[in-house]
Amino acid sequence: MDAREKKDMLEVLSPSEAWSKIREGNNVAFTHIYNLYFYDLCRYGSRICGDRELIEDSIQDLFVEIWRSRNRHPQVRSVKYYLFKRLKRKITKKLIDKRKTPIDRNILEDYNFRIVFSHESELIAQQVSKEQQSRLLRALNQLTRRQKEAITLRFFDGFSNEEVAGMLAMDKKSVRNLIYRAMLVLKKHLPKSLFLPFFVFLGQK
Repeated sequence: MDAREKKDMLEVLSPSEAWSKIREGNNVAFTHIYNLYFYDLCRYGSRICGDRELIEDSIQDLFVEIWRSRNRHPQVRSVKYYLFKRLKRKITKKLIDKRKTPIDRNILEDYNFRIVFSHESELIAQQVSKEQQSRLLRALNQLTRRQKEAITLRFFDGFSNEEVAGMLAMDKKSVRNLIYRAMLVLKKHLPKSLFLPFFVFLGQK
């Protein structure tokens, strides 16, 4: 089987199946997973900080570590969740190292979180105008950091409540309550003509 045939075969595998191939030392599967999630990881990283170089360096470091320790990685149910969680940890540590802040147990909670429309804006544009998108973005960024992160992880990134809970170190009930309160805030600050299309968009995710 030549390289092209191997690549075609891997592209029909699920991410978890490709992950198993990486653990076996398959470099084509490794490249496939990198290409599959690189954009999503960049987009997620941009919500945590605006330093593109730091984000891309963190992603590169993450994948180097994954390849070097491929034999020791667990089999995961969601490759995307595993990568997001590890990238978040890496970026926040780099941010704190830049500030020379002493590491403590709250290290992963000491960061800002900003929603920046990119791929999401293409989807939302089907429902609302550019002017309304700007108003919606302003409203979203008035939410607390945890509310913003829960909303984007759950609806923009497609994670389950259980996975969001893992990302935020919360239980599932607290995540549901957090999202509910966030939607109440948005409902209060947005007109029906804008809130309802956004609500429909979230319901489609």
